Amino acid sequence: MSAARERLIVLTTPSDAVGYRLAGVAVLDAADAGAATGILTHLLDSSEEHGIVAIHRPYLEAAGPALRARAGAGTTPLVVELPSAAEGDAGDRRARLRALLARAVGYEITFEPGGSG
Repeated sequence: MSAARERLIVLTTPSDAVGYRLAGVAVLDAADAGAATGILTHLLDSSEEHGIVAIHRPYLEAAGPALRARAGAGTTPLVVELPSAAEGDAGDRRARLRALLARAVGYEITFEPGGSG
């Protein structure tokens, strides 16, 4: 499997991008849903194969039914939704993000010293 195919790319808001970068993940940030739709379309059209595209849920929801169907139908890249900051409390959100990243990159990422999450 090529390095590009194994690559995880997170498409999120500029404010959330910093946290993903600190976790060592490749990040594309979009100022709004329209910009995110353009980036997602480019990733799906790109001749370079990406393994996983994790996208901020409100951006994917705003992409429209045709693009969402296209994103969901393919196997490469695998497009997964990231929960938005407004969903649940901060502890629940951190736990969901940690579990998602652990599945995507193959190891658990901690957000606090001591590794308890």
